[in-house]
Amino acid sequence: MSNKDCDIIQDLLPLYIDSCCHPGSRELVEAHLKTCSACQKAYREMTGTIPAPEEPPTKLEVPSSPEGTEEKKGKSFRKGMKKIRRRWITSLIVMVILVPFVLMGIAQVTGDGLCYTNLHEFYLAHAFLGKMKAGDYEGAAKYIAREDVRERYRFSWFTEEEMANFDQDATDIFVKAAQGYTEMGGLSDYRFHWGGYASATVGALDEEEKVACYRFDFTVTVGGKDYRAILEVSDGGVEDCWIYDNPMGGPQQLNDINQWEYTLWDEYVERYYDDARKSQYETFRQQGY
Repeated sequence: MSNKDCDIIQDLLPLYIDSCCHPGSRELVEAHLKTCSACQKAYREMTGTIPAPEEPPTKLEVPSSPEGTEEKKGKSFRKGMKKIRRRWITSLIVMVILVPFVLMGIAQVTGDGLCYTNLHEFYLAHAFLGKMKAGDYEGAAKYIAREDVRERYRFSWFTEEEMANFDQDATDIFVKAAQGYTEMGGLSDYRFHWGGYASATVGALDEEEKVACYRFDFTVTVGGKDYRAILEVSDGGVEDCWIYDNPMGGPQQLNDINQWEYTLWDEYVERYYDDARKSQYETFRQQGY
């Protein structure tokens, strides 16, 4: 045996004595001590004895009772069922989240349906009907597309000074028209028709400027009776809310909310009408505004 081997063994002896070395190193030390008197002497100086190879501890097997076995089986079964439930729940959550995104992606490509580009308009439609359901007609008036109407008035006829109270005038007229819902028993419920929606484009101030306008189909319940409702909504708000009976032609009281801009127009014309504007106004009416 070389001195180099003895140097390695003697370096390992403190770890061997304290049982801190790797099992492989322990076997190496024990095999070396059987044949090397120099390392035996070094070991005796540290401990005073020559160790016998350690036998691995024997694990005592305690026979399990039938009750204990059944209990372990029950725990294993319950643990397995919990894992299965967690996997099912996780899969269900993924499907619930994934399916709408897939359907909206398809609608985005086809241009027909609830998609990523009309989510804002869809929100405006729901917010508008939610306020109508709550009987908060002033709140609902905040969701009508009044800015488009304001631009048409300014472009065609009225000055900034004449439209100084435009917002309040529009709200007052809309709220008055919306009282028809209260008279008929109030809007108590509304349901969006999945699959009954489409996109469209309408002109804004002229043919070159276009505003994307989306149509959403609902069923609204007014006074305990269901009606079909079509909301046309742009980024600026609700352009129209048409209520139809079956098959068509719903109560005029429920469609009066769409007349607010024409009622306001007539009031402004009456308020600011003079001979100098008569020709301009008649031309404006003939153009279909």
